[in-house]
Amino acid sequence: MLPATLALLATLTAQAPQTDQTVSASRGTRLAIDNYAGEVVIRGWEKDAVRVQATHKAGTTVDIQKDTGLITIGASTKPPHGTVDYEITAPTWMPMKIEGQYIFVTVEGVQGELSITTVRGDIAIKNVGSATAKTIKGAIEVDGARGRMSLSSVNEDIKIAGTTGELSAETTNGSITLDRVESTNVMVTTVNGDITYDGSIADKGHYSFATHNGDITLTVPSTANATFAVRTYSGEFVSSLPAKGPDPSEVRRGRRVTYTLGNGSAEVDIESFGGEIRLRRAGSNRSGRN
Repeated sequence: MLPATLALLATLTAQAPQTDQTVSASRGTRLAIDNYAGEVVIRGWEKDAVRVQATHKAGTTVDIQKDTGLITIGASTKPPHGTVDYEITAPTWMPMKIEGQYIFVTVEGVQGELSITTVRGDIAIKNVGSATAKTIKGAIEVDGARGRMSLSSVNEDIKIAGTTGELSAETTNGSITLDRVESTNVMVTTVNGDITYDGSIADKGHYSFATHNGDITLTVPSTANATFAVRTYSGEFVSSLPAKGPDPSEVRRGRRVTYTLGNGSAEVDIESFGGEIRLRRAGSNRSGRN
């Protein structure tokens, strides 16, 4: 037998048998998933049932337990800490908790409370309700969320788009980008990375943007009502907003200065130690000066 054929047969032999099981879920039931390594993909549907499809190697057993108010999904693998890839379809209303060490997580179309924690792996969530997502070495992407978001990474970027609701995002070595965001409360912090915000500023809202080594760029409507408290130690400050305050060219580095737009209803704190701060009028050119 040809070596290539032998290699193909060995690969096919190593392929995991497919697990495919569906369990019913009454309203109010929570879903808990614990996966050491692999991919977890979850999509919402209108059925009151959870379908679990898993790919794994021979010798692995996927365990689905159903108790009052809780469905748990886990696996025993040989060798221990093996890889399991899940494709799960669950009710849109179902709250979920997903945990693992080396997992890449994608969740779409789920409106129940969502909690995701991984040590190493990316997290992508789309068209969800409220969510908490934490990863140490992985990127986080959010698109189309409608609810409270709490996002945390250590060594990768965070990107949020088309999202409405209270929002907090923090990372250590990565940039944070927020596009088409509508919120009354935003808190964004990073140590080594840029911050970009393009969204609304709500009356009486609270917004905070801080980075140690990076630039901060805010693009907001000129019709917003906000008080901007701005401080940069080693970078420049430029603005194209029709806000009342000192001439940006005369601002001393390290000094906290205040600018008022409209009636100044919202509070916006902006601070960068080693980067430039730019306030842009929505629709202005990329220089931020016109």
